[in-house]
Amino acid sequence: MDSQKEALQRIISTLANKNDEIQNFVDTLHHTLKGVQENSSNILSELDEEFDSLYSILDEVKESMINCIKQEQARKSQELQSQISQCNNALENSEELLEFATRSLDIKEPEEFSKVHKNCINTLNKRSCIFKKAFLFFFSFGFLY
Repeated sequence: MDSQKEALQRIISTLANKNDEIQNFVDTLHHTLKGVQENSSNILSELDEEFDSLYSILDEVKESMINCIKQEQARKSQELQSQISQCNNALENSEELLEFATRSLDIKEPEEFSKVHKNCINTLNKRSCIFKKAFLFFFSFGFLY
């Protein structure tokens, strides 16, 4: 029976040692788990901060682009309004010249008709320059191809 007791004592000792080893391994796993959780939490916080920074930069770039587009729109709109005004003035002057030229057809005196004719031709040449400028402006913006 002593040999059986000794054998049982060795088994108990081995089991106790194995239990200690398992407990140590479980403690190591808990420590590793805690480290993984802390590291993951830190990385997630850093990631949130990095993306917040990126979103901030993107918002700044967006605002800058919006401002550029609005400024360009205002500049082009102002230029177009100016061209519209110039064209309307030219059209009004052209209509007046057309009426004047039409009335001049009724002039009977050759000398007076010649003066009026020369005046109409000079005025037409000046007006055609304005229309050429308007055409070139529209062409430069791609409105006419």
